[in-house]
Amino acid sequence: MLDSEALSLYLRADREMTAFLAVAAKRDVRVIISAVTLVEADPSGAHRARMSWTLSRLVVEPVTKETAARAVEILRDAGGLAGHKYAIDAVVAATALHASGPVTVLTSDTEDMHMLCGPAVAVVKV
Repeated sequence: MLDSEALSLYLRADREMTAFLAVAAKRDVRVIISAVTLVEADPSGAHRARMSWTLSRLVVEPVTKETAARAVEILRDAGGLAGHKYAIDAVVAATALHASGPVTVLTSDTEDMHMLCGPAVAVVKV
């Protein structure tokens, strides 16, 4: 799973992120993002064709009522965190926790994602 920084790196054709996702594709690993990540990643600098090509290779998970409710629970369980600083990360965490199989979140904010996801999700710094 990609957070906004990981998606931004991929959209900017970052060499490491592109290689990482090429390996994932070769191994038939499903790469997901939350729909809210598209907004947070600020794709305005990405060429439309690059954005379309990128999205064709990712699974974009919707932010449903259930996902939002789980995000609220995650924030409460993490000590009553709230506000913009944690809202999007909580939705990403809820999406990761709902995904099937082992999940790894690629993120620039490992501390918050560890806190929000707990031990059920691997968190890797990008």
